[in-house]
Amino acid sequence: MYDAIVIGARCAGAATAMLLARQGHNVLLVDRAAVGSEIPHGHFIHRGGPQRLQKWGLWDKVVATGAPPVHKVNMVIGGAPLATDDLYLGGIPFGLAPRRAAIDRVLAEAAVAAGVELRDRFLVETILRDGERVTGIRGRDLATGETESFRATIVIGADGRNSRLAQAVEAPVYEAVPSVSCYYFSYWRGIPFDRLEMHIGMDQVIFAFPTNDDQLALFIAWPIEKFPEVRQDIEGHFMAALAQAPELATQVAAGERVERFYGTADLPNFFRKPFGPGWALVGDAGHHKDPFMALGMGDALRDAELVAVAV
Repeated sequence: MYDAIVIGARCAGAATAMLLARQGHNVLLVDRAAVGSEIPHGHFIHRGGPQRLQKWGLWDKVVATGAPPVHKVNMVIGGAPLATDDLYLGGIPFGLAPRRAAIDRVLAEAAVAAGVELRDRFLVETILRDGERVTGIRGRDLATGETESFRATIVIGADGRNSRLAQAVEAPVYEAVPSVSCYYFSYWRGIPFDRLEMHIGMDQVIFAFPTNDDQLALFIAWPIEKFPEVRQDIEGHFMAALAQAPELATQVAAGERVERFYGTADLPNFFRKPFGPGWALVGDAGHHKDPFMALGMGDALRDAELVAVAV
């Protein structure tokens, strides 16, 4: 019997498990993927995220993965520039953009160091209940095929927008808005880059920032209506959109793309009621939104802190 079971060992889940364990709780953390595996996902962290990492003693560890802190911002909105070279909050740079494999591993290792029992490659198949109250999980070890059940005082879903826990408890959805944008992104090397750069136009938004391995991450968004057209020639539309930022396009042309293009139009916006008898939701499981403002990871860390206090 655990005090808490957390489903999902990435940003929201690993941080939640770590904070609960630091408070003395007996915590089981499970994830169907291997810890430290990569996922195609936005990964710029700001608005409180860096400050929480510092408070938890993890800022230096995340930076040490090779994710450069960002304190320079260059924005162009409708042709009007806005820039700063000195944006710090709480004494540290306002943002950074570690690849998901890097930051997820740091958080999972911190959770284990705090006393969390980690079971990765464990697929949750059933949410256990006693009447209306959630009491545990049943799932399968993907390495051995063995089915196991675990019980806890509370089960916390940090398992993304398609949360199995949220579906099992039929967590009410509100303020729902369908996808408004589609995104494609990839990574380049050989481009010195030390800032967050955004170009906001009528038909596209361009985001560029440095990440691990001295690479440049480049994201472009279009209105959802353009998705069928864009997906027919991803690279062509990507480079045509990039041409709307000529200086950035020149830099990118001097580098080398090192990964394929990733993209999606499946970006619904919604809130779910995030708690009930024996359960709670954190991160995208409780609130998913268009990545335009890059709030997902910072919000995940905030949610972890809030639920750890509440529990």
